[in-house]
Amino acid sequence: MSARDRPTAAGGVGRTAVPGWYLGGGVLVIAGVPLAPVGIRMWLYMAVAVAVLAALLTGIRRYRPVWSRPWWLLVGTVAASILANVGWALAMTPSGAPRFPSLGDVCFIASMGMLVASIYWWVRPGRHSGGLIDAAIALTGGGAVVWVTVLVPLLSGDRFGGLRLASYLCYIGVDLLILALTVRVAAVSRVPTVAYRLMVGAALLWAATDTVFYAALFSGGQAPADWIQIGWLGAYLLLGAAALHPSMARSTGSMPRNANPLSRTRLAAYVVLTVLVTALAVLDALAVVPDGQVWPLIVVLSLGCLTSVLLIGRLAQLGAALNQRAFVDPLTGLGNRAVLQSQLHRRGTTGRVLLILDVDGFRDINAAFGYKSGDAVLVECGHRLRAAAPSDATVVRLDADAFAVLTDGDEQALRRLAGRLRAALAEPYPGPSSRRIQASVGAVVIPAGEDGTTALRDADLALQNARAEGTGLALFDPGEYAQWRANRDLIADLQHAIGTDELDMHYQPIVELETGRIVAAEALLRWTRADGTPISPARFIPLAEQSGDITVLGEWVLGRVCTDLAGLWNEHRLPVTVNVSAHQLRDTGFAGRLLDLLADTNLPGEALIVEITETVLLTTVTDAATTVSQLQQLREHGVRIAIDDFGTGYSSLAYLRELPVDILKMDGSFTSRQLEDGSPREIAFVRTIVELGRSLELCTLAEAVETEAQAQRLRDLGCHLAQGYHFARPAPVARLHEALTAQRSAAPRPAAGIGG
Repeated sequence: MSARDRPTAAGGVGRTAVPGWYLGGGVLVIAGVPLAPVGIRMWLYMAVAVAVLAALLTGIRRYRPVWSRPWWLLVGTVAASILANVGWALAMTPSGAPRFPSLGDVCFIASMGMLVASIYWWVRPGRHSGGLIDAAIALTGGGAVVWVTVLVPLLSGDRFGGLRLASYLCYIGVDLLILALTVRVAAVSRVPTVAYRLMVGAALLWAATDTVFYAALFSGGQAPADWIQIGWLGAYLLLGAAALHPSMARSTGSMPRNANPLSRTRLAAYVVLTVLVTALAVLDALAVVPDGQVWPLIVVLSLGCLTSVLLIGRLAQLGAALNQRAFVDPLTGLGNRAVLQSQLHRRGTTGRVLLILDVDGFRDINAAFGYKSGDAVLVECGHRLRAAAPSDATVVRLDADAFAVLTDGDEQALRRLAGRLRAALAEPYPGPSSRRIQASVGAVVIPAGEDGTTALRDADLALQNARAEGTGLALFDPGEYAQWRANRDLIADLQHAIGTDELDMHYQPIVELETGRIVAAEALLRWTRADGTPISPARFIPLAEQSGDITVLGEWVLGRVCTDLAGLWNEHRLPVTVNVSAHQLRDTGFAGRLLDLLADTNLPGEALIVEITETVLLTTVTDAATTVSQLQQLREHGVRIAIDDFGTGYSSLAYLRELPVDILKMDGSFTSRQLEDGSPREIAFVRTIVELGRSLELCTLAEAVETEAQAQRLRDLGCHLAQGYHFARPAPVARLHEALTAQRSAAPRPAAGIGG
């Protein structure tokens, strides 16, 4: 829809409401129809229909509803009714009544059929199910009224028969169908638009007018009063008004579900319908049952009616109880997520703030004192939050140990409120779990006039930042959300790339510093998108670690490396180092799968060197023991172990004592910053690492060697191995084969090897 076609665009009164001239003119014409002579009355009726047809076409063209099928069926309905009036006019007899059957009757039946189809298509099929019970109630209740007032007089008399009787029965059935379909639409959907209400009103007015007309026609010997035609014309006028209102564009199709199936209005309608059917039964009994038996029958019918009304009341109570369970947290008595989302979807006239509070360490409380104590803590948390929050605030429990508070305010008010809430939760708790509890808070400010559709997501992202940073409170940052989305999309692309041509392994030679010969190679993962864009490993590897996809990615890397390594080992006896993540090492079956993979590719354990970081032990005692066990199992089968990035982070002699290590890979920061221009103190760090490796009978490998001066300094310090751009850049395995072949041709003398 273009800007000029939007209902909110400027364009006069006619673009923001039903035109006054249409309503005023329509009311005047309708009021004059009963007073006009018979010869003019039909033309006035047709004039109203033509005006409604023009209104429908104008509304469809101006507002362009997304789901336009019901509106075009209404166009067909009105057009067919105009043809029906023309047909009746052409078939008019001297007595003033049209011949039957005629072309007008055929067009009228077509008009009624299209009206039924239009009502059926108000809600796009498949969008909502249900409403059949409400439609059946309307059908049976309306059927009872029609039976007493219309069908009994029609069938008991002898005025109509044959095709005429069949046509009337068809018209009455269509009216009941219109009533049932209209009630069904109103039951399953909730559209608070003017056009929607006008359409429902038109359908109900049409069915009611037909019922009154047929009741008057069949119960008396005279023609129905002329004023009854006002009902049909009024229904037409409501349809035209609905089409001219801007809300018609969103009044059909994918409409929201009715969230309150047991509203007071609906329950009142059930009661009225029950009483009405009982009253009709009583009136019918008075006419046919002998006087002596009337009162017992009336008592039975009245008691049945009272029982039905009481059942409806009980149904309302059950509905209220279910509604409370749907919106109230059963443990704390606070509202739940549904309550919060309902409030967030409303646009506030002032700024609002949303805070999500997560109880830190709540799992430890459950583990130490049991779930009963944990539940008591949650109940107390709910009471404290309710007391500390403003009286008009919405306080809910989101899930196990997360709460949310929504109230009016700005950023300053948010920070003050967060302080009060955290202080309230930090007070000691009674009972066996008596301890102080801290809470992390993620918050977002919702500007005035905006809904909070994304506020819950934004506050949850801020909560994650508060936990990670340990600050206690974090506000939503749109820039961080943009980064989060970019990371999420990158992870999704990586998941798709695994097993495709986008991922490839490159190999960087590792040389012996004393001889300059290639003695090993490091396997490095490379990702190039289908469009040729390379993605840095420093970008996607940490994200894969965070998302847990590193385990799947690592398995793919090991499979690919072993395939490439088969050729490198068989032809050149060249081992390859490959990085393994802490996630993989915590899997008790990792070592077994890797050894099976080596066996499947006919490789000995000494062909592979597993690189780990010192942080693999920075975890729980159980996971650390699993890691050490996995590494020891690999080492027993000849696989060598290298500590990557040694000298940074959490380096400690304790790790060298715990881990079965063969090689120390010195972090590249020592090589790039401290070898050429470093002070004696800085060079001393490098010397210390080299001497540590020598004293522990470990091989030392320096990374990121980019100049000959750096390589010479490492030789002087006694470092064994090195890798970096000074020797070779990472390249596909074919390039490594070429380099090894050239090396063997130039000097067939074997190198000293690596590790072991």
